[in-house]
Amino acid sequence: VAVRSSATAEDLPEASFAGQQESYLNVRGEAELLDACKRCYASLFTDRAIAYRHRMGYLHKPIAMSVAVQKMVDPIASGVAFTLNPSNGDRSQVAIDASWGLGEAVVSGEVTPDNFLVDKVLREVVKRDVSTKLVEYRLTEHGVVEKLPIEDDRRDRSSVTDEQLVAIAMLARRAEKHYGCPQDVEWAIDRHLPDGENVVMLQSRPETVWSQKTVAPVAKDGQDGIASIVTTLVSPLHKKSENTILNNTSS
Repeated sequence: VAVRSSATAEDLPEASFAGQQESYLNVRGEAELLDACKRCYASLFTDRAIAYRHRMGYLHKPIAMSVAVQKMVDPIASGVAFTLNPSNGDRSQVAIDASWGLGEAVVSGEVTPDNFLVDKVLREVVKRDVSTKLVEYRLTEHGVVEKLPIEDDRRDRSSVTDEQLVAIAMLARRAEKHYGCPQDVEWAIDRHLPDGENVVMLQSRPETVWSQKTVAPVAKDGQDGIASIVTTLVSPLHKKSENTILNNTSS
């Protein structure tokens, strides 16, 4: 299982508290589980967490901690999805970062993730930037997370398919509609689940940058359709695919 910390003062608009408390992956057995839970609770009062709260002006005693125990995912690929374009706040798009394996390679800066924009209404990938990825963190057959080199044929390949990107975007969109505000979603593609059911949500929290700015409310399906369709039709990626269709038709 994964043992993850969840404190009351986390993911706030003015303070994310990202990485201040501990989480543990691939925990096995009752004794190891109980120990990981205790370490999660104790991480509320590490030097790092105390210093962060002091710097951000939060009192220590009112803060509380809960611990989530989740089935461990063995991901083919993983990443994050924002239910808006973080570069300009465009709410008609979902921005997705993805890389092979577990997310540690991206978090540690060892890998630059693939980056995509998906149109919420048309459900099309409207922008893609695939990077070279040299390493991944993966669960081995012995149940240990190891950093491994990526094979040559996968290094410059997209870590997710277009179908998976649309599924990730729609999963993130469901979280946005449920909570009524833009979301920052962690996701993974589980290698042990069948295609079509293998895109799973690990965590969803409020987006904390554009939420501080005045933006239009979350649109229901269809309300942001015109702006979304116009944006997509004038994008170079869509023009390219449109020309391809025309060429195929003429041939």
